[in-house]
Amino acid sequence: MYDVLIIGCGITGAAAAFQLSRYQLKIAVLERENDVADGTTKANSAILHAGYDPEPGTLMARLNVRGAELAKELCAKLDVPYRPCGSLVLAFSPEDDATLHTLFQRGQANGVPQLRLLTGDEARAMDPNLSDRVTSALYAPTAAICSPWEYCLALAETAVVNGAELHLDTAVTGLEATEEGWLVHTSKGDFRSRYVINAAGVWAQAVHEMAAPP
Repeated sequence: MYDVLIIGCGITGAAAAFQLSRYQLKIAVLERENDVADGTTKANSAILHAGYDPEPGTLMARLNVRGAELAKELCAKLDVPYRPCGSLVLAFSPEDDATLHTLFQRGQANGVPQLRLLTGDEARAMDPNLSDRVTSALYAPTAAICSPWEYCLALAETAVVNGAELHLDTAVTGLEATEEGWLVHTSKGDFRSRYVINAAGVWAQAVHEMAAPP
């Protein structure tokens, strides 16, 4: 009997395993592919967004800003390539200028640090390669890029070193509620666990529908 089974070992599943492995728990991660970070995680843009996009007051807004801060700390601790390059969102028209003002206001409400609106000239002074047509820019110095594959791998490796199990080539085929928690059917046999975390990426809906109505 496991305390927690995590379905999926992309960045979400690996981060959950990393965090939970700090406690005295019996944990296993079930990954359908033959390696970690082999689904959505390997196909993302590698950008750690500053947090000016989400609607203020939402969970996403709060977690975006906090997550960018934590990612910087984790990349340093786990020796994952990380570049604090910042980001520029560019405007080319009065309509675009208005959109940047909206994003700036959102960012301020979300607590994005050091966010600034720049004129076109200020933006070109920062990056001379920008078009002469740029009218304004939103500068977010806390935006960054990292290596998502190495990030995921470092989180998963650390979880395993801390005692978590990683089962590759193990596709979940069914979920049954039990008195103790869950019986998880897989391509490599059954697992029993008190709790299950669904971190199956683009297949999360399919996993959910094994346990509950659509």
